[in-house]
Amino acid sequence: MLDTINFTLTAECRQGDEQTFRDVIDWILANGVGGASFEAAEVTGGVAYLHGSIVGDRRLVAESGLAEYLSDVLARKEGIHVDISVHIASPGRQLPAEHAAVAA
Repeated sequence: MLDTINFTLTAECRQGDEQTFRDVIDWILANGVGGASFEAAEVTGGVAYLHGSIVGDRRLVAESGLAEYLSDVLARKEGIHVDISVHIASPGRQLPAEHAAVAA
């Protein structure tokens, strides 16, 4: 079963790459990575916090695995090297219809 998986990606500039870091983040925002799309939450001189989403099976996706996958795609396909970490958001929880009226 495929879901839209929402996550936060933190990208940190590697030492010596400060001059190109913003260009790299702009490229990621414009093009996405490995099927994931991104929006900027906050970008500073050497750290970027991005909101991302990707379609996949939530049961099979772990934070470390997603970070490794995205990092690998950036390095192999684009020659972009940044240190990244990922935090997967909890799926939205909705109350069953019979409870929603009580909560409203």
